[in-house]
Amino acid sequence: MRACSLALSAGGIVLGVLLWLGLRRAIPESDAYAAASGRLAAAAGALLPAAAVLAAMILSQMGLRFALGRFDPTDGADGRRLAVNQRVITNTVEQMACLIPSLLALAAVAEPAWMPMVLAAALTFACARVAFWAGYHAGPLWRAPGMAASGTANIGLLAAALWAWLG
Repeated sequence: MRACSLALSAGGIVLGVLLWLGLRRAIPESDAYAAASGRLAAAAGALLPAAAVLAAMILSQMGLRFALGRFDPTDGADGRRLAVNQRVITNTVEQMACLIPSLLALAAVAEPAWMPMVLAAALTFACARVAFWAGYHAGPLWRAPGMAASGTANIGLLAAALWAWLG
């Protein structure tokens, strides 16, 4: 089981990096990135896809809870779908607690030429969270690719932000 989880995680990292590379090439450089305000505005906008994914998770949970008539989340009768959704939402909020300050800190001091890479990382994170959500519903092991891809985006942004601020 561990070997399968590691293999799925490695695949998620590879797919996440490939997605990041493709998005990085698709995002044009802009003169707006010359000023810190332009970089921060772009980074704030790049957080919107992750926020939209989180909102979709929350709305899905609300709709499912309504459809199933499970209005009391503390009664222990949620079942697997509601429990998985709640774990996905919780983990996504935890991941975003790292993503948001890392992305904004990096954008504040990044060279303008770095911004397509920074913005691509935020978009990769959002896509990886969708993969995590879908994978978790398929089975516990299938959450690994999305978790690894979003974790890689987070670690990459955090490391780059620390390097930029300390270097």
